[in-house]
Amino acid sequence: MMKRFLCGALATALVVGSVVSAPAASAKKVKVPKAAYTFNMNKANKNVVAVARKGDSAETYKPTEAATKKAKGGIMPTKSKKKVQYKKGKNGKALFLDRTYGVQLKGVNVGSGSWTVSFWIQIPNGIGDFSPVFFAATDLKDASAKWMSITKRSDIAEIGGTPVIWSRCVQGKSDEWPWYCKNGVDEATGEAKWTYGTAFDSKKWVHVTLVVDHSKKKITEYGEKGGEGYCKGYNGATYINGKLYGNGAVPKKTISSKTKFFLGINGWDVPVRALYDDVTIWKKALTAKQVKQLYKNKGLVK
Repeated sequence: MMKRFLCGALATALVVGSVVSAPAASAKKVKVPKAAYTFNMNKANKNVVAVARKGDSAETYKPTEAATKKAKGGIMPTKSKKKVQYKKGKNGKALFLDRTYGVQLKGVNVGSGSWTVSFWIQIPNGIGDFSPVFFAATDLKDASAKWMSITKRSDIAEIGGTPVIWSRCVQGKSDEWPWYCKNGVDEATGEAKWTYGTAFDSKKWVHVTLVVDHSKKKITEYGEKGGEGYCKGYNGATYINGKLYGNGAVPKKTISSKTKFFLGINGWDVPVRALYDDVTIWKKALTAKQVKQLYKNKGLVK
């Protein structure tokens, strides 16, 4: 698989710049803006549609070699006859994925500007490398397919972990595959320092927010200019339970009006077994204060 071949090169890349610092706590309650799309998972929703991949093995939950060869790329999840399951959640009921299917969030269109996604997740038995907690993509059979995944990568050892924000976009004549996990700060230089992340290594409910900011002041570089895999992108900031966890580059043009949004499944890897609650998407970049308030609101827009 193409993405596997690039893991070694990616592991040597470094984010250029400093970690975005979380603001000091404020006594004044911050208003969280109204979301463009809200999936509270309390009951069946016509826009939360079960999807699966043609050619998956019942033993491995992954596409067979024959299916992969036929696809000439990733296998885009399509509507399945599986029944969407719901169980007790963080707030009311929650979506339950048992690894035999994922869901597509139908009707979501964030355009090509800044956007934010937020959700509660509980992963009882952990996830494997590359398994997609959240996946957004255009047609995976296309040579210029673009995608972004919230996943796990233990192959990059001390600077990997969960959640990893991993994306792929064709820019000009080159493929760009930036990723980031958890950022700390080098006390000597004050610059960003990648560390191993373990936010999903818990059986508790975890609140995740990813903010992709397209403003010019947030343009972020990945790798070293002139080096392999270098690209400029928009800043992605990951928050866990309301606190900044990591930030790095998400390539330009990764998300567009043609992008499809999925939970628990992508085009290649083992689907996720997990519970999801209150999945919310904005067509704007939430501020750090708004993300913190959202967590205080138990993930609900009030």
